[in-house]
This record gives sequence, C-alpha cells and structure tokens, in this order.
Amino acid sequence: MPTRPPGARAIELNLTTHYRVCHAVTPTMIDRQWGRIVDISSINARAGLAAYSTAKAGLIGLTRSLARELGPHGICVNTVVPGTIQVNAENVLPIHHRARPEDQVARQCVPRRGQPDADAIAFLAGPAASLITGRTLHIDGGWLLH
Repeated sequence: MPTRPPGARAIELNLTTHYRVCHAVTPTMIDRQWGRIVDISSINARAGLAAYSTAKAGLIGLTRSLARELGPHGICVNTVVPGTIQVNAENVLPIHHRARPEDQVARQCVPRRGQPDADAIAFLAGPAASLITGRTLHIDGGWLLH
C-alpha cells in the first residue's frame, strides 16, 4: 500500500472536501435557481505550510470558477479570508509551525487579534449580497496592506 505524501490530509480536508460538498449541494440550488456558497480560506493561503496554503489558495480558485459556472443559476459563491483570529485549533499545531500572535498583529493596521464572528458570512449568505459573487473578503485587520 503506497504511503500518502506529506500534506495529503491537509489538501483533502481543506480543498477536496469543499469541492465535494459543493458538487453535492449545487444540483438542488440549480433546481431552485438560488443559492449561496461561502468558503473559508485563510490569510495563510499566501504563504505558510505548503499543503495547507495550497489548499486554502485552491479554495479561492474554486470560488471564482464556481461563481462563473453557477451565477447564471442565481447562485453566489464567495470566500472569506480571516486573518489573526483567535481559535483553539492553532494550539494543536506543532510549536515550530505556530506563528507568534504578536508577530501577526504587528503586520496589521488594526493591532489586535479577532474573535470568531459569523457576521460577514451571514451577510454573504443572505439576500443583500445578491450581486456579490466570485469575491474574496479579507477580514484581516489590514494585514495585506503591509
């Protein structure tokens, strides 16, 4: 039995699973001629751990492709890119892969870590966002401005 390459699980969880879920739910959305898909990427889509970053960057590409394919059916597809959001999941990373929160915050215009917040996702999933599709919304405290 061949061994899986390093990072295969990260790509499976962070990209392939999203693709499969979208593939599973879009037929019903197409039948209804309405739907919303909001993927969650990461500021680390730009650089970080190779497999994780690749998967999160792939989500942005998936969003753009699905937006073009599904838009004629009234389906909007967007990606939210959180920055330094304080979550428990970061504590399971090996210490040598963890970024120091103070280093992350120093790269932002708004010098604090965010808390998990679904307001942007709720907006993109609702009727007020009916003409927003194929977009990547960065909620990163201005990280990318640096």
